[in-house]
Amino acid sequence: MALSHVSEHVGRVLGGRYRLLSPVGIGASAQVFLAEDVQLRRRVAVKVLHPALADDPVFQRRFQAEAQAAAALNHPNIVAVYDWGSDDLPFLVTEYLDGGNLRTVLAQPEPMSVSQALVVGLDAARGLHFAHSRGFVHRDVKPANLLFGGDRRLRVADFGLARALAEAAWTEPEGVVLGTARYASPEQAAGEALDGRSDVYSLALVLVECVTGRVPHLADTAVGTLRGRVGRAVEPSP
Repeated sequence: MALSHVSEHVGRVLGGRYRLLSPVGIGASAQVFLAEDVQLRRRVAVKVLHPALADDPVFQRRFQAEAQAAAALNHPNIVAVYDWGSDDLPFLVTEYLDGGNLRTVLAQPEPMSVSQALVVGLDAARGLHFAHSRGFVHRDVKPANLLFGGDRRLRVADFGLARALAEAAWTEPEGVVLGTARYASPEQAAGEALDGRSDVYSLALVLVECVTGRVPHLADTAVGTLRGRVGRAVEPSP
C-alpha cells in the first residue's frame, strides 16, 4: 500500500460496519485509520494490513487466531481489540487512542526525566505482565507500539500481530527489519524460543532510550545490531 493510496480508503466501509474517516498512521505492513463503528456509533481505530497479506493463507489463519486471542486481553494497559475481518484486505479493529505514541515523545529534542520514564515503564510492565500470565508474548515491544490515551495512560498495542507477520510469506523492507531489531532481545537475535523475559528485555531497551536518547548496542545494520545483543548486558550507550 503506497502512501499515495491512503486517501483512496477514506470513506470506505469495512465489514459492513467500520467507516474509515481519516488516516492516522502508516507503516510497511499496515495503515491505521480513525473510523466510525456505524452500529455502535463510536470511534475506533482500524488497522488495514498490506494487500500482499490478503493472499497468504498461513497469515490469514494465524491472524484470525491471534486476533481472537488478543481480544480476550482485557486490561487497562493493553489496547482493546474489538473485531477483525477481511474484505479484500485483512483488518483489525481496536479502541481509538488520541494521545499519540511513545515514538513521537522520543522524537522531542530532550530525553524524558527518570520520573516520566518510570511511569511509562510501570504502565507497560503491568500490561505485559497481564499478557504473560495468560500465555502471550508480544515479540515487538517498541515505542511505536506504546500508545497514550487522552488520560495519558499508556497501553501496549499489537499483541499477536508480530507473531502472525513473522509466519507470513511476505518479506518486510530492510528499514522495517532494522526498526524491529533496535529492540530485539538476545533470544530473538539467536532465533530461540521466546517467553515473557524477551519482552522485558525489549522494554528495558526502550526505557534506556527514554532517559538517554540512545538504544544500547545499536549498529548500522539489523544484522550488526542483533549480533551485538548476544551475550552483552543492557547498559546505556556512551
